[in-house]
Amino acid sequence: MLRLLILTGLILSSYASKTPIIGVLSQETSRSRNDIGEFQHSYIAASYVKFLESAGARVIPVCLDSRDVQYDPIFRSINTVLFPGGAAYFKERGGYGEAARKLYNLAKAVNEKGTYYPIIGVCLGHEVLPYADKGDDIRTDCELKNVAVPLKLAADYEKSKMFSKAPDEIISILKTKNVTYNFHQCCLTEKTFRRHKLLPEWKITSTDEDINGIEFISSMENTRYPFYGTQFHPEKNLFEFKAGIGIPHSVEAVKISQYFANFFVEECRKNANRFPDHDLEKRTLIYNYQPIYTGINGSVYEQKYVFAKSDSEKSEL
Repeated sequence: MLRLLILTGLILSSYASKTPIIGVLSQETSRSRNDIGEFQHSYIAASYVKFLESAGARVIPVCLDSRDVQYDPIFRSINTVLFPGGAAYFKERGGYGEAARKLYNLAKAVNEKGTYYPIIGVCLGHEVLPYADKGDDIRTDCELKNVAVPLKLAADYEKSKMFSKAPDEIISILKTKNVTYNFHQCCLTEKTFRRHKLLPEWKITSTDEDINGIEFISSMENTRYPFYGTQFHPEKNLFEFKAGIGIPHSVEAVKISQYFANFFVEECRKNANRFPDHDLEKRTLIYNYQPIYTGINGSVYEQKYVFAKSDSEKSEL
């Protein structure tokens, strides 16, 4: 019997490492367009869920809560967390920024104890990483909306985790094609990073310029922990098709998005966390929620998962 239990545990552990579960942080609806109903508390754009699933991961929602909720139980059961793009204040009680800080500090603590625990930030999620680390909102006004551009890769990009194993074709596309889609009005800059002493702990892997010529950090990674950020939206090339939005869907654009999905999910496979039981895992997965079509109402996203305030209790395990 003991041998059977050990074998079962090994099988479950192997399965979990191959099919990681990623928590995607929801965000408050107050600053998003009113396309999901006034009684909804928070949302996750469905494109982030599809993006991660396209590389073999599963997703659970990490819902916001206005109480001083502890995220530790859910944190111990998932293999990483993704901070998505959107529009949210960082310093609101019970909001996106506060949740990001708690999750970031949990990840930082377990990494320091030897557990590999990645964090992924996209657009707003990229911008929140320094805030989650230091507690200061160091964003700069910086506008690049509805524009796809190439990346200006750093001189030593080949030494980064993010790009060191990228095929030559992917690097060539990133350098020469309009494939990284931007939709932001704030950004992070090297000048600000230097002022706040965030270098060299954060490695800038690429930059770009906004409409006024301000150079901003378009991708970065932490040199101590497996934390990654992209100002651009790799999920949109694959899963957002709203008319009038300049998201690229060329073969090249799809290839680079799939590259980032594969890279991020492979990082998550290095974490061995798993749920304490299979039934709890099944009850927590995003499959228990249905996305709604919001593109018809003017949203920048075509589909969203929306959550009532009571759903936050489900994500506490």
